[in-house]
Amino acid sequence: MMINGVNEVVLGEMIKHYLVIGLIIVLVISFTFFIIKRSGLNLIKKYFIIGASSIFVVLFVLQSFGYNFFIIISLIEWTTKFIFPWIVLYWLIRAIKTLEKRK
Repeated sequence: MMINGVNEVVLGEMIKHYLVIGLIIVLVISFTFFIIKRSGLNLIKKYFIIGASSIFVVLFVLQSFGYNFFIIISLIEWTTKFIFPWIVLYWLIRAIKTLEKRK
C-alpha cells in the first residue's frame, strides 16, 4: 500500500531503525552522564565527552549493528524536518506563557 508515495514497508522499517538508533543513543548518553556525574569534571570537559560519545555512537556502534551511515543521516534529516519544529514550537509557547505570567 502506498501512502503519499511512500511504501508502507519502507515507512515501517524507517520507524524501526529510528527507534533502535534512538534507544542506543539514549543509553550511551545516559551512561556518559553517569560517568560525568561520578568524575566531577568542569563544564567544557563535560560537553566534550558528550559530543565524543555521540559521535562514537553514530560512527562505530551503529555501523557495527549493520546500520549504514546514510540511513543515520536520513533519520537525522527526517527528525529535523518533522520533529524538531514541534519541539521548538512547544518551548516557544511555554516561554510566551511564562512572559505573560510575569506581566
